[in-house]
Amino acid sequence: MKFRKRVKLFPGVTLNFSRSGISTTVGVPGASLNFNRNGTFLNTGIPGTGLYDRKRLGGPKKSNPSLRGSPGSSQAQHAMIPDQTTAWKSPDNVEETTTPGLQELRDMLMACYQEKHVLEMEIIKAKSSLKMSKILRMLSYVFIVGFFIKWFSRNRDNKQAYLEDLTEQLASCYVDVDIRTDKQIEEKFIQLLDSYRTLLTCEKIWDVTATSKIDKAATRSAASETISRKAVTFGFANVDIIKSTHDALHFENANGGDLYIYPAFVAIIDNNRNFGLIAIEEVQVTFSAQQFLEEGTIPTDSKVIGTTWAKVNKNGSPDRRFRDNYEIPICLYGTMLLKSTTGLNEAYWLSDYTKAEQFTTSFKAYQTAVGP
Repeated sequence: MKFRKRVKLFPGVTLNFSRSGISTTVGVPGASLNFNRNGTFLNTGIPGTGLYDRKRLGGPKKSNPSLRGSPGSSQAQHAMIPDQTTAWKSPDNVEETTTPGLQELRDMLMACYQEKHVLEMEIIKAKSSLKMSKILRMLSYVFIVGFFIKWFSRNRDNKQAYLEDLTEQLASCYVDVDIRTDKQIEEKFIQLLDSYRTLLTCEKIWDVTATSKIDKAATRSAASETISRKAVTFGFANVDIIKSTHDALHFENANGGDLYIYPAFVAIIDNNRNFGLIAIEEVQVTFSAQQFLEEGTIPTDSKVIGTTWAKVNKNGSPDRRFRDNYEIPICLYGTMLLKSTTGLNEAYWLSDYTKAEQFTTSFKAYQTAVGP
């Protein structure tokens, strides 16, 4: 199979393609037990009256899961408002996210993946066959002489040559993406890379998978929603069938395919080698500063802007009815949302909001340079 294509994606850019904390609650409203990594708690109250009490029966005194950020916290289980949950997740069928203009490239990559898979399976069989031929050749020296020894030797040599040929074909099974841009676009991309390298120095990066509104009056919490998040890593990487002069910006994804940001497109690849391609100008990246009640370890590069209480009154003062009430620091994180009209829908939090804002600004400047 040969892969060779030249596609102009936008002015100034041409692609040349060629082949070379979980918790558990037991009970009923008004009387329940909650078990989590902080210990065991007894929750009692009279439904409909607003009277409520929570006592610790065992475990450490200091709570670790965040009231807002830990999936499985008691607040997430008891206080979520129906139909007020937002999932931050791209489609399970990631190929649906492909920009129409990149469908031909996607088909080319899929064909390459299929050939790669066939070659990998054939190499496994060839290795097994070669191993058997070597065994037979050794036995021929013991039990057979003359012509048969030569036959087994030739058989071994042929299978060895076949395996080497398959291995060479596999090494050449990729799409070579040669991305050439004009000077202005190249300068903006270099600036984007610089801001991304700075972004990688953030101490913590989380993939936000869902947010749920909670009843503040019922929980006596200063938080208005719970956040499901998981720590992930960013870095540089490439899709295994793509070779490019530029390494992709790699965003790990906790609940779907990872993101690989190339100069002309964003690739979403899941664990089954299914993928979608989104034109870089179609990706909508937005930034916002997010206040968060952090009960876990506070990243050293995060800004703490204040404190609140686990149980608060409407005026912000601590609710004295709760004996185990404690202060919670409020951190300011950076939020990056990545969306597209084709279905891309991801949210990330970064411990240093200034670096997240800088990267978002650089990304938009690069998109402007690329143009519609």
